[in-house]
Amino acid sequence: ALDANAEANASDNIEVTIPSSLNPHFVVRDFGGGLSQEQVFNLYSKYGKSTKRESNNYIGAFGIGKFAPLSYGSNFTCISYNGGLKTSYNIFVNEDDDTKIVKLHEEPTSEPTGLSVEVAVSDEDVNKFREVCKNFFRFFTDEEMPKFIGVGEDEEFVMESNNDLWFILKDEREYWAKNHHESTAIMGRVHYPIDVSSVNWDSFQKDDSEKSQLEIRHIRELASQDNISIRFDIGQLKLHHSRESLEYNKNTQKEIVSTL
Repeated sequence: ALDANAEANASDNIEVTIPSSLNPHFVVRDFGGGLSQEQVFNLYSKYGKSTKRESNNYIGAFGIGKFAPLSYGSNFTCISYNGGLKTSYNIFVNEDDDTKIVKLHEEPTSEPTGLSVEVAVSDEDVNKFREVCKNFFRFFTDEEMPKFIGVGEDEEFVMESNNDLWFILKDEREYWAKNHHESTAIMGRVHYPIDVSSVNWDSFQKDDSEKSQLEIRHIRELASQDNISIRFDIGQLKLHHSRESLEYNKNTQKEIVSTL
């Protein structure tokens, strides 16, 4: 959604509908150019199909993010506002585990162009969705923070965003009560835990002196704190092909250590 807004230089922020018991749907609406019927069938019929491979100005590039709703359920709704038309599609996985697309409805519209992805949420998962969203969107900058729908005015939904390159989150838990120790790398507004054990720290010692050993030890200890987050430019760190974690090649390790 952010990519579509950036590409179209949209003035409106993306809209995110947070599921509730009265409206159990998670919806993301952008104000990009939308997709024609041909583009919908072309993009959603192929895994790995992406129009953003040659640029680091966009978050997407792997061609799998558009299928994220299918990791939760067997179908979702895609609504495209394009060319004066509002067109709804059902995207689903059939019995043969193939992804299929069915055009549901089309009508004229004066609404702004863009794309809306809608996912039905089970009643028992509504609170989980809200908690995950609260954690995820705290890493967005003020300029990119979505317009939230379905959030009460008295509910502190999003932590105040921070535009600095690094920040430390407040953590009042006792030290021994913490169940994990890992800092966070933020790239493309997505936060990835830094796996301390995957970095060859000794290889980054400047020399064999006690001072260099102490320095690298302090850097490693810093990376082991679970309330520090560091922003990296898109493309600065290598991602695993699943996009769920970092891939710790030599350059990624170097960027993490030098930034710390």
